[in-house]
Amino acid sequence: MKKCAFCFITYFVVCFCGLASLYRLVSLLMGEPAFPWVLFGWNHQVEHPMQYICVVAVCYAFVAALWTVCMKRQRRGVLWSLEALAVIIVALVLACPLGGMLWHFHDMLAGFFPDFWLRKLVGGFVDGLMVGPRLIFYSFPYNLIGLIAGYLATISLNSFFCGLLEDKREMP
Repeated sequence: MKKCAFCFITYFVVCFCGLASLYRLVSLLMGEPAFPWVLFGWNHQVEHPMQYICVVAVCYAFVAALWTVCMKRQRRGVLWSLEALAVIIVALVLACPLGGMLWHFHDMLAGFFPDFWLRKLVGGFVDGLMVGPRLIFYSFPYNLIGLIAGYLATISLNSFFCGLLEDKREMP
């Protein structure tokens, strides 16, 4: 359990710091927020970018830590690379509905509080599944740089953790 918690915290810190730094850099270089504006409603992801980055970082840390701890041995090759890419894709798929719920929560904080607030949050889950992938696609070049950096970080951290876990397993 300690190994899993350590992996989770490390993956979270690396992901959050990396994505937050990338967001600031891309926003500075482009002169506008790295996340796209939404065609409807408020622009909560531009007002609170770190909260949305945190959702992605938590999902990524969960999936990557689970993947690392479940690995029986250190791998190399095409399959390992595809698994690392799958970790990122699964994390983004998980983050979309949670980001939609966060968007609806921000909507309620902005004064759009309905009588059935739980239904609004569940609606955010569905909206996140529908709109989230498009927002990720439209946030170019942030998404491309983040994908490449995330892939490299996933490969590097996984090698590090698998080396640690294998060393511990061999000890009597």
